[in-house]
Amino acid sequence: MKKDSSLSQRVYFLIAVMGLWGTVIGTRLFFLHVVHSADYRQRAERQQQRVLDVSPRRGNIYDRNGNELAVSIKVNSVFAVPEEIDGLNRTAGTLSKLTGVPKNELLEKLGSDRSFVWIRRKLNAAESAAVQKAKLPGIYFQKEDQRFYPKRDLAAHVLGYVNIDEEGMGGLEYRYNEDVLGDSGRLVIMTDARGHRFETMQQPPAPGANLITTIDENIQYIVEKELQATAEKTHAKGISIIAMAPRTGEILAMANYPRFNPNEYARYNPNAWINRAVSHVYEPGSTFKIVTAAAALEEGLTNPAEPIDCQKGLIVLFGHRIHDHKPFGILTVKEIMQYSSDVGAIKLGLRLGDGRFATYIDRLGFGKPTNIDLPGEERGLTKPASRWSKISIGAISMGQEIGVTPLQMLNMVSAIANGGILYRPYVVKKVQHPQKGIFREMKPQGQRVMSAGTAFKLQDMLEVVVTDGTAKASKLEGYRAAGKTGTAQKIDESGRYSRTKFVASFAGFAPASNPVVSIIVVVDEPVGSHMGADVAAPVFKRTAEQILRYLSVPPDVPSYAPQYTFLQKEARNQRPGPRSQKSQDRTQKPGHAKASASLWLLASGSWLPSANGSPELGDIVIPDFYGKSLRQVTEECLKAGLQLRSMGSGAAVEQVPPAGATVRGGSRVQVRFSSKVVR
Repeated sequence: MKKDSSLSQRVYFLIAVMGLWGTVIGTRLFFLHVVHSADYRQRAERQQQRVLDVSPRRGNIYDRNGNELAVSIKVNSVFAVPEEIDGLNRTAGTLSKLTGVPKNELLEKLGSDRSFVWIRRKLNAAESAAVQKAKLPGIYFQKEDQRFYPKRDLAAHVLGYVNIDEEGMGGLEYRYNEDVLGDSGRLVIMTDARGHRFETMQQPPAPGANLITTIDENIQYIVEKELQATAEKTHAKGISIIAMAPRTGEILAMANYPRFNPNEYARYNPNAWINRAVSHVYEPGSTFKIVTAAAALEEGLTNPAEPIDCQKGLIVLFGHRIHDHKPFGILTVKEIMQYSSDVGAIKLGLRLGDGRFATYIDRLGFGKPTNIDLPGEERGLTKPASRWSKISIGAISMGQEIGVTPLQMLNMVSAIANGGILYRPYVVKKVQHPQKGIFREMKPQGQRVMSAGTAFKLQDMLEVVVTDGTAKASKLEGYRAAGKTGTAQKIDESGRYSRTKFVASFAGFAPASNPVVSIIVVVDEPVGSHMGADVAAPVFKRTAEQILRYLSVPPDVPSYAPQYTFLQKEARNQRPGPRSQKSQDRTQKPGHAKASASLWLLASGSWLPSANGSPELGDIVIPDFYGKSLRQVTEECLKAGLQLRSMGSGAAVEQVPPAGATVRGGSRVQVRFSSKVVR
């Protein structure tokens, strides 16, 4: 009996122990699977599975000929799993030496309770190899795309740069970031019990669209070479050079000093990142006299041959004495531009009046952005006519009391070069996805801001500035050029015009007979010589000559002498019409009766009374296109070897040069068509 009782006690004890053990196990399982299940599940996922965002591959940026300006390359980024680190202090010290990350920062990262920390992203090849060779436990690599600019600082201000997360931070990279960026992917990294890693791409990244720009890599190189040479010679605070196709608004090159390398942008002063070509606002000085002359000519208030008394270089405007740089007497309007007379420009401005002048300033694109597809563009500084002082019209006529950007000034000069159309400048021609095709394609957008006749007269006036005026240093070898110099005093800290700080500039185009490129050079605070004719004009000459030769533009004339004249036919004068009568009246000198037959000089596509009265005939006679269709005019121009520039539709009602002109082969003919023809 005792033996049975002892056995029963043992059985009951065993049952109790097992029951207690089962209760403990059950309670533990309850806490594991019910109470703390979410926490343990998260801990397990952190240990076994990690999800990384994979940055997408940014689209490439190309120049107009398909040359790569910005690409993305695969590089290694190093990260750590802190709980796998063996020897925290030793690992941090080794990584600090190999990556350049401070040891204290690494100790903080590696000592955290996070399952994943970046050590350093986007290592170069040498750094990556060194870290791999160290074979540190808990240290891993992940492939990422890195933006790379193979031409280094070439077109840096146009292209911009990206940050560590591949987000555009300037230039086209910023402006077209959404198109170029693409869509991020998700990478899942699994780890088994032995620490082996397995990668699964949960969502692959989608590449971004490519940008095909208007930039020409070779022209950009020419511009930047001259920019650097100018910087070394002048020690200027800043320089901007832009080259544009005047008939489309395409930017062929845009460069600024100081320069920077977008591959290493953080090493440069942030001021070097600024695109001065679109954001630097300055007083244009004498280059703005082009606007004054354009407005006066367009309004019919003067003509290039009209003589104006420049009063020996002195004019008093509401008690303010304004002096010319030389004591000029009687000058024609053409000579006012040629010799850059302030007094002559002011007299033209006074004829316009505040309201009309302000209207033309706005029409020609000043005081508002050009809407170029680049970030950071300034609108300039202008005031409505209601806020002008009594002397404002005099100051603005010669380029003071107004702020412009280099791009605004070049855009206006391009409008003169192309016959009177102000185009919206642009840098990107196409946004094209490698799989989805073309997203957007840009086309030239422009509006007429002056008549073709006014533009051609200005072309001739600006050509004389180069051949016989203030810009002789800009004269090209083998090509006719046109343009205007500018030298503007800067406002100093006292609010007055400085006697030591200047902005020297030149804006022009070439060849003058058939403009292919327009260029502006702006030099901010050159040391030593500061005149636009001495500092900026020679840069235009060297740049334009190289660009024209690169583009295989044939030389238009061997010299800068007038090329040809013609005798206007009386038959053309006999056709009645108020428009043609008005045009003829404007070309007569004051006090001279209109003649039935007049001798004219044709240069750069515009016509002016001949000074010597002796004809120098060309080899092609301009036909009379009046009343003919566009097709008929086109066929006649092709047969004659002439270049046609047409406007409107219907029948021909106006042409420049007039019928009967004798010109050289390849010359331009501007013909306006209308549905209303005066018979």
